[in-house]
Amino acid sequence: MDPRDPADPDTDKLHELADTVGDKAAEAKHRAEDRSATAALAATDLVDRARTRVFEAAEHGEEALPAPVVERGRRLVAAIREQPLPFTVGALAGFLVLWRILRRSR
Repeated sequence: MDPRDPADPDTDKLHELADTVGDKAAEAKHRAEDRSATAALAATDLVDRARTRVFEAAEHGEEALPAPVVERGRRLVAAIREQPLPFTVGALAGFLVLWRILRRSR
């Protein structure tokens, strides 16, 4: 069997096998890209919902709190609105650490 010899009958089988492997690799790549895009959208949605809940809790919670606490909360909310990404990443990191601690304690 010499794959360089076009008259060899096994050459066609090798070419078909190479084409099949290439097609399967391309299909796996597309599936992985689709899954990563879906995961990114889900993460973005989760962050948006968490941000909305934090803002709502901050706005509605000030009625029952003393004035100094309310003022600090307003400053915190203003800082979060100016730069939401660092606070979101920090919150997710905190949840991850808490989750791992709770998971290890089982």
